[in-house]
Amino acid sequence: MSHDKIRAAARQRMAETGEPYATARREVIKNHQEAGPGPGAAASAGTRWFPIDYSDMGRVSLWTETRHGGGPGRGGVEVDSTVLRVRLAGFHLDIPRSSVRSAVRSARSVRGTIGVHGGRGRWLVNGSYNGLVELAIEPPCYTSRQPSTLFLRSKVSSLTISLVDPDGFIAAVDGK
Repeated sequence: MSHDKIRAAARQRMAETGEPYATARREVIKNHQEAGPGPGAAASAGTRWFPIDYSDMGRVSLWTETRHGGGPGRGGVEVDSTVLRVRLAGFHLDIPRSSVRSAVRSARSVRGTIGVHGGRGRWLVNGSYNGLVELAIEPPCYTSRQPSTLFLRSKVSSLTISLVDPDGFIAAVDGK
């Protein structure tokens, strides 16, 4: 539900019940979530979540990541029939499935590097040195304007991700 629809529904509820805006908005969101997915959500029925591996991230970095809305349980890749959604605190990337040319275990050496790093089309999103998967993306996709990309739209033609279940992810992307 978009922000505009939430606001309109909350204002309507305020008029009907006399509740304050914050209470009406909370109830509108709660009712929407309880209603479940609406029509057209059938495509997301086959959605799978693959969490980022944070096993090598230091305590301070992990605490910071958690404070910014990421960390274990929140960072990962959502795979559905049309798109791969990479989600970390401060970094979001949607990759059309049709653009993914390959998904393979990566032998890339990333010792000493944890977090989100990119340049010249090659991006690394990791919380560990293990479970690395490299995605070849053609045509390339672009990041949105966000703090982790210095508010620039950056090209992504290769993405390396550290995952808890890299083999399961590769199978899901390959459609097996």
